[in-house]
Amino acid sequence: MCGIFGYMNYSDRVSEADLVKIYDHFASVCIVRGSHAGGLAYIDEKGLQIQKAGCDLVQANFAYKPDAKNLMTHCRLALQGGQENNENNHPFHGQTGDGTTYALQHNGILANLNEVRKRLNLPSTDITTDSYAAVQILNTMPQMDTKSLKEMCEQLNGSYTFTILDENENFYICRGDVPFYMVHFKELKLYVYMSTRDLFEKAIEGTILHNIYLTSNLDVKDSDAYIVSLGKGDIVKITPDGNLCRDNFTFDDASALAHNWYMHGEPVESAKLTAQLKNLNNT
Repeated sequence: MCGIFGYMNYSDRVSEADLVKIYDHFASVCIVRGSHAGGLAYIDEKGLQIQKAGCDLVQANFAYKPDAKNLMTHCRLALQGGQENNENNHPFHGQTGDGTTYALQHNGILANLNEVRKRLNLPSTDITTDSYAAVQILNTMPQMDTKSLKEMCEQLNGSYTFTILDENENFYICRGDVPFYMVHFKELKLYVYMSTRDLFEKAIEGTILHNIYLTSNLDVKDSDAYIVSLGKGDIVKITPDGNLCRDNFTFDDASALAHNWYMHGEPVESAKLTAQLKNLNNT
């Protein structure tokens, strides 16, 4: 099922120490959704950086930049493509036709990959993770924008949510039928997200976010903190200055997988997913 979390910090209102605490809390909570591998992406003075390792996120102990404005993180449950090959782990590196580099990570399962690769004439690759097909499709697009992401999503079957960070510090979310929970801490000028609401609320305990979250009317945008709603087929783009805009795509419900994506660490459900993946992708 995998897990994703991260933040977009478009001000200097949150100290580096508090950002580190947020990361540490979220990492320790999120690994229940996937401990086979961990990875993260961020932007520094040298550009887009990706770190990943074939172990859980806490053990990896990545030396990331706590002052990075964007941090995108992945906890992997390996269903296809062994985590021993680090190229199979998330986030993945890609580049659109205009030369824009980006990092992409995925929660869910993609189906019918052989058919997609054949139809779009995508090159063969040593990366055997199903998620990488999304990168291959996006690499054929002329530029990084919501239109390209819409075209990518509508080429894919299965169940998914994607997050993408490009070299220009734009952050994108493409939500299919897999859960995604984001809160905008408006006074802090900070977006924070995680795969599910229950894990989010556990992770913020003991952080600067907790009291703000508890005392806010989360359903009202004028509140100090509010939920950024994302439904099935929604695309959200957040720019470096915190501006949020929306688009959408048509999600193919008929190709979605029968699974409770809100469950955490259930071995029987994981076995079912693995069996579905092998059947769908003829592996």
